[in-house]
Amino acid sequence: MKHIVLIAGFESFNAGLYRKAADMAVSRCSDLDIRVFSDRDINSKRTEVETALQDADVFFGSLLFDYDQVLWLRERIKDIPIRLVFESALELMSCNKIGDFSIGDKPKGMPKPVKFILDKFGNGREEDKLAGYISFLKIGPKLLKFIPVQKVQDLRNWLVIYGYWNAGGSENVASLFWTLAEKYLNLKVGDIIILKEDTQRNEWPMGIILQTMPDREGIVRSVKIRIGKKTCDDFCRELVRPISKCVLIVENDDMRFPDEGA
Repeated sequence: MKHIVLIAGFESFNAGLYRKAADMAVSRCSDLDIRVFSDRDINSKRTEVETALQDADVFFGSLLFDYDQVLWLRERIKDIPIRLVFESALELMSCNKIGDFSIGDKPKGMPKPVKFILDKFGNGREEDKLAGYISFLKIGPKLLKFIPVQKVQDLRNWLVIYGYWNAGGSENVASLFWTLAEKYLNLKVGDIIILKEDTQRNEWPMGIILQTMPDREGIVRSVKIRIGKKTCDDFCRELVRPISKCVLIVENDDMRFPDEGA
C-alpha cells in the first residue's frame, strides 16, 4: 500500500471535490491510500495529520501560508520521498522534490526561458524566488513540448502534475494521483471497461480490469474485473470474464496533461 497525503489551505469548500477525486483514484488503483485534509485540520486534527504524514510516500500541498503551520509542516515532510507544493509560502515551496528534480536545481538541456526562471530559485532575494516560482508555474506548462523528455523527465512530470491540479475538477485531480501511482509509486492503474451482458446496452455495468489471465499459450483470453453499477465510483464485485465480453473505454495511455496536445 502506498500513501498520499493532500493538505489544501483556504479551500475547505473544495474538500468534497478532493475526496471524490481520491475515491475515484483508489477505485482504479486499490493499492493506493489517499488522505485529504484542509489547513484547519493541522490545528483541529493535528495528531491525525501527523500520523498520516509519518506513513506518507507523497505529500501534496497547496495554498498553505500560515507561518506556524508552514514551520510545523516543513519539519514533518522533510523525509517524505515525493513532495509537491504549489502556490504556498516559500518555506514550503522550497521543499518541492520529485524523482531527481527539486526546486533550485538547474538541469542541463533546459530551454533558455525555463533555465532563466529556474536560476531565480538560486537567487538569495526572496522576492526574486517568489517571482521565479510564479513565472515558472505560469509559463512552464506551455513549454512542455520544448522540454526534453529523457533529460529532465521529473521536471516535466512536475509540470504535468501541476497542470492537472490547476485545471481543477475531480477527474483532473484523480489523474494527478494516477500519474504519481504509475510513474513513481510502481502501482498499476486499471483500465476501465464496460461489461457486455444480456441486457440493454445502456444497462451494461462499468468495471476496472484488475488482472489479465493468459492461457497455456500465453494468450490473454480472460480478465479479472471489479464492477459496480453504472459508474466507476462504487465498485463492489469481482468477476472473471472473457475479454470478448469487455469493451475498453479508458486505457492508461489515454491519461495525459490537458494542454499537452498531439
